[in-house]
Order: sequence, then C-alpha cells, then structure tokens
Amino acid sequence: MKLLNIKSTFCFLALTTSFTVFCQTPQQVENATAFAKLYGYVKYFHPSDEASAIDWNRFAIYGNRIVSESKNKAELQANLLALFKPIAPTIQVLLEDEKAVLNKEELKAPVRDYKTIAWQHSGVGLGGRGSIYKSLRTNRPEVVTVSTANFAPVNSWLDATPLQGKDFVFKGKVRMASGEGQGQLWARVDKADKTMGFFDNMGGRPIKKKEWDTYEIKGKIDNNAAKLFFGIMLIGKGEVEFDDLSLQVKEGEEWKELYKEAFTNSDQNTAPKGLQLSPTVQESYSIVVRQGAGGESYAAIMSREVSPTVRSHKKLFDAYPQVGEYLEKGIGSGLKMVLPLALYGSETQTFPVGDTSLLLKLKQNLASIPATEISGDQLYTRLGDLDIAWNIFQHFYPYFDVVKVDWGLALKEAIAQAYTDKTAANFQKTLQRLTAKLKDGHVRVNMMSDKDVSYPLIGWEWVEGELVITHVGDSSIALKRGDIVKKIDGRLAKEYFADIYPTISAGTKGWLDYRAETESLRGEQGSVMKLFVQRMNNQSEDVTLTRTVNLSQYYASLPKNDSIKMLSNDVAYVNMDRATMDAINKALPELKKSRVIICDLRGYPNNNHEFLEYLLKGKDTSTRWMQVPQTIYPDRENLAGWEYHGWGMKPSKTHLDANIIFLTDGRAISYAESYMSFVENYKLATIIGQPTAGTNGNINPFTLPGGYSISWTGMRVVKHDGSAHHGVGIQPHILVNKTIQGVREGRDEYLEKAMETAKKPF
Repeated sequence: MKLLNIKSTFCFLALTTSFTVFCQTPQQVENATAFAKLYGYVKYFHPSDEASAIDWNRFAIYGNRIVSESKNKAELQANLLALFKPIAPTIQVLLEDEKAVLNKEELKAPVRDYKTIAWQHSGVGLGGRGSIYKSLRTNRPEVVTVSTANFAPVNSWLDATPLQGKDFVFKGKVRMASGEGQGQLWARVDKADKTMGFFDNMGGRPIKKKEWDTYEIKGKIDNNAAKLFFGIMLIGKGEVEFDDLSLQVKEGEEWKELYKEAFTNSDQNTAPKGLQLSPTVQESYSIVVRQGAGGESYAAIMSREVSPTVRSHKKLFDAYPQVGEYLEKGIGSGLKMVLPLALYGSETQTFPVGDTSLLLKLKQNLASIPATEISGDQLYTRLGDLDIAWNIFQHFYPYFDVVKVDWGLALKEAIAQAYTDKTAANFQKTLQRLTAKLKDGHVRVNMMSDKDVSYPLIGWEWVEGELVITHVGDSSIALKRGDIVKKIDGRLAKEYFADIYPTISAGTKGWLDYRAETESLRGEQGSVMKLFVQRMNNQSEDVTLTRTVNLSQYYASLPKNDSIKMLSNDVAYVNMDRATMDAINKALPELKKSRVIICDLRGYPNNNHEFLEYLLKGKDTSTRWMQVPQTIYPDRENLAGWEYHGWGMKPSKTHLDANIIFLTDGRAISYAESYMSFVENYKLATIIGQPTAGTNGNINPFTLPGGYSISWTGMRVVKHDGSAHHGVGIQPHILVNKTIQGVREGRDEYLEKAMETAKKPF
C-alpha cells in the first residue's frame, strides 16, 4: 500500500476546542482500541527522539478525539498514520494481510559517530520518587528531577494534653491563586503512645477555586492526645494563598481561640513567623508573606521550577534490540503496524529525522487542549486514561501468567463503558472494574473529588455466611456487636456486596472481603445508610447510620490490641501491627524468659522486621524471591531477564528460644507477607489464622489526566522455594474461622486458638 502524503492528511488533526460526548458505535470502539494498542507500542518501544519529546498524556486525549471520527478502516488507517508519523517517522500502518516492506536503508545514520538507541525497562519507570523501577533508552542521558517533594506542608502545634476530649475547629481563608495544584488545610493529633489519632487533610475536598473563601476542619481531640498539629499545604504546582488562620477549642458552651495568625507581624517578602517549610521541600517550594492591593497581609506557598540533572547513561542491562529489528503487530480493525525497535543516533538526534514542522504542529495542538477538557467528565480524557492505564499493564504487569484474563477484551469493554459514563465518578468505577480483573491486592483507583468521603463508626464482617456487626464506635448508634445485617438500603446484604466485589482487585478472598467490608461503608459525608438488622433475640428492626468520619478517623476508631504484654506467666504477646522495634528491644528480657511468644500479624508490621533476626538460626540464603522483569519487547514477550532481590537477613547474636506462634489473616498484605514468608520458609513459627492477601512486591503508582491515580504491583514475588505466592498467600498451619457466637461474646478466637496451642507440646 502506498503511504498517504502526511502533509495532505494532517488536516485530520485539526483540534476542536469543544469535545462532544456521544453514544459509541462499534466502529468507534474499534477505532479507540486500535489507537490504544498503537499508542503503547510507540510510547514504550519506539526510541525516536521525536517520540520522547511529546506530552504523552495529552497525546492520548488528542489521539482519541481524532480517531473517533474515523468512519471506516481506510479513514482510521489514515488518521493513525497522520497522528504517529510526526513522532515515529518510519512507522507503517497496513492492512492485516498486506506484506510489510522493510526499508532498512532509511535507518542508516548519516554521521560516523553514532550509537544504537533502544528502550530498556526494568519494571517500568513511571516517575516515582526513589523507585526501584526504571525505563531508559540506551545511549541517551537520564534526566533526573532533583526535587524529592510534590507537596509542601506548613504547620504549627499546641500541647494537646489539657485539650483531651474537646471539640475543635481549625479554619482559614484560602484561594488557589494559580497553577494546576491544590490547597488543603490539615490537622492531626499525635497520641501519647506515639500513634496517630484524629486526622483530616481535606483529601476529599481540595481547594482549587481562585476566589477567596473560608474553609474549616472540625474534630475532637483524642482522650490520650499529646500534641495537636495544624496547618496548610500545597499539593502539586502553583501558588496557594491563605490568611486569617484560627484554631478554636470548645470550653463548655463557649469557643476559645487558642491560635490566630493574620500575618500582620511578619515582614513582607519573607517567610512568616512560626510557619516554616521543612528543609526537605525547600528546593521545590517557598513560602512568603505578601501585601494585597488593600494593604492586607497574607501568606503564600509557591512551587519552584527545579532544573533537572542530566546524567550520562549507556544501558540498564546487557540485552537490547538491535537496529534492523522490527515489530509487526495487529492492532485490530483489520490493521497492523510495523515499527523499528532500535534506531541509530548521534549525540543530539535519532535517525531518520522526522518532519519538524509536523512535530511542531502536533506539539502546538497538544498544548492547546484547554485545561477544562482534561477531566473525567470529558469523553476523550476517559478514553485517553484507559489507553495509558491499559498499556502499562499490558506490557509490564508481571502476573498475567497467574491471573487468567482476556486483557484485550477487557479494554474493549472499558472503552464501551467510558462512552456511556456521564461523570468523573462513573469513570472511576470503570477504572476500578478494569483493574479488578488483575486480581492485584495493591491496586487502588483514587480520584480527587470536591466531595467528602466518610464512614459510619461501625465495623462489620462476613461470619458464617452472615454480615455481622463486629464493632460499634459510637454509643449513640443503635447497634450491638453480633447484630446481623440482613438488608442495606432496602437490598439484601449479599446483593449489596455483589455490586462492590467487581470493583475491588484482590488476590485472595480474605483481602477481597476485607476491602469490601470497608468500601461498603463509604459514601458522602452526612449521607445515611438504612439497615435492617436481626438482633441476638431474633427480633428485627430498622437502624439508620450516618457517615460522619474520614478514613483515617475510621481506622483510628477500630479496637486495637495492646502492643506487648504477658498473657500468662510464660506466654508473651507482641502485636506486630503496633510494636516498634525499640519497644521489642526493651521487652527482650521478658521475651527471653517466655516459653511461648504469640506474634500478632493480622495487619501491617510497624517497621519491626528485624525481630526475625532473633528467630533465625542460620544465614538467610534466599536471594531471588523478589524479581523485577527486564523488558525490551512488547506484550511481555521474550523477557530479557530478571533483576533479583532479597532481604539479606542475618541471625542476631541474641536468639529467642521460645516457641513462636504467628497469627495472621487476609488483612496481611505486601510487607506483612514478606515478613510471613520468612516465617514460612525457615519454619520459624506455627502459623494460625487465615491465608494472607496473596499480593507482595513494591508498588509502582501512576497518575492519569483528570485527577485519577492507580497503584499496582510492579514486580513478581514468589515464595522462597520459587513456587507461586500471588493469589496464594501464606497458608496457616491451623485454620481458624470466626463464629457469630464468638463475635457476640467479644472473644478473639484466633488468640484463643493460639493459647490452646501454646499449652500443647511443640
């Protein structure tokens, strides 16, 4: 097939500023699918300098707008060529049965001093600070932004000891003066036991308006509070301005102001007194006092432009594509693409050089997309977000051999749904349903929202096939531990949860249930849930719950076991979720005297994995259980190799000779499972409870246009013997199932089983 004249077909790329949403046709789904696949191949595997010079987020939005207008295969083919030729000069988009003509002469370098340029991916580099994952082109410099901060908090604090149990309100006048970032007030209580109490950072109601307005945080200071911190922060780029900060505490029926700052005592163009930025963010942000047109003073936090550091780079690992290697892949709609995987390049340019005028025009078109159109409310942002997310998983998710899913079909289904989504919140659900298919417990799809997300102060779990109240955090709530919830908002409880499960990515049932039990309580602040419950006496009644607290406050309200204590004369208990390593070290004399130590890891360790060194009897020889894929070809084909990691634990000179029992369940994920993997592999303890979450490895989060963010597992983790961990987890030696009777009696049936086991010979 003769290639279309690019200059004549560039008319297809005229960008309109009005993005119209319409119902999709089968052709439009095919168009979007073809663009999505081609987008990933070029972005991650074509090494031209032109491709590395564009804004790929905006290109995803822009490209979908263009291809959506294609009425047939021929128009789609022409639009794809016109879109990608400026950034991939040697690309071919052909009919599926058309033979590709490979013109290797065009890849020759016109200069003598040239090197091979090709993509290498260790995992996939997505811009995470300090990430283990990287994506770089061979013989091209690594551009590193020195900044280590993407948000800047300032704060003041009060001694909270005399304020325990009192209501407070922190407020101030704020506006987002410029930029794409956002401002947020925040307040946090630090307890005497060094845990966090009340916390609210306006995460669900960010400040984006350019007009001055008053915002506030209301809360109650915890009964064992030590300090109350409060302040304001800027997240992202821009400038947030603020004034008239005030903190008041309720004394009886009166409100008493304990803190006020209007910046009248601070010099202009200097940092305000008493509000300083942390040294770790001062390279990226600054704070200054200014004077308004009317003479009033206010403060501002501003982001700085940080110059990147350019480092010489040759290669991440030995293998990479060679010049002359081409990629030929079907992209759907009866089309395929042909693309070189390696190019020759000088110090400043890859060859062949593309049409610079077309590249400039493309960049201008991308830059001209209005910021108001980059929103989940807009169709082409939704489609672009699907392209970005789907391709990251398509080429770099390390568990498709474990998780059997038709990922190509999942893309088409998500595209069709994105056409019918009407709001940004609708599309968040579409992203959740797409990523749930990965069965990756690290996956979370978050969205910045102007609405507060809150929870009622209860906990519930599925026990013996019933949804059972396990915790009531407010005495005014007309529920009791052990009540059975039969209906939620007029629907059977199982039906209610059946709508939630498909939006949660989970490797095991334990993690799925745990996430669903929290997500099912989620809703707008002040909204209500109507329950139909069965009491312990088998009588039934209606109960109305109000969502009143944010997620941090909700978790803080849940009951917690002691950190370290003696359960009997010779049985010690260590809550790995709470005990610090310092506390464990201080308790060593008692632990060494104990016959049995019960370690509770039904949650997430408090950075105390060095405890394992007191249990190990020999050197840790397992060095290959964490595995980062080395990728040079698309679709996870022909991996170049793996980068292996372990923990390199060493036995301590102090050894605990006690019999060890570990409690665990489906809430134990990631770091907790690394911890438990040592217990399992080196047979350090008897494991009691339920299987863990079956998801481990460093996350590799990324953001999407429109304010979405997704976390996921970027590496493969196996058990120390090389067998599968993902979707399996750590299996207990003794399985424990909760009972409704146990919940009603307030018994910890896991701990009971541990105490029963402790009495038996080991």
